[in-house]
Amino acid sequence: MNPHEYRQWHQRRRAAWAESNRKRKHPDYEAERLIEFACMWAPYGGATEEEVLVQFGMTTRRFIERLWQVIPESNCAQEEIRSLASAYPR
Repeated sequence: MNPHEYRQWHQRRRAAWAESNRKRKHPDYEAERLIEFACMWAPYGGATEEEVLVQFGMTTRRFIERLWQVIPESNCAQEEIRSLASAYPR
């Protein structure tokens, strides 16, 4: 293994380790994906209808309903919940 290959291998291992040890926001993968998506778009006032449809195959109304169903079981900080509440009102 040459130095370049070793560096790439080391970076992949580090990224895999970081991913496996990060704090999950929700025990259910699909719910975590939904929360992460909502958090990513919250600073911009929420995701567009098109983005929600493409990513989750549901209407924005259903997306918001589902988001607020999974939030109580999540590990989201209060600041994140406030941000989500302003972008995705119930």
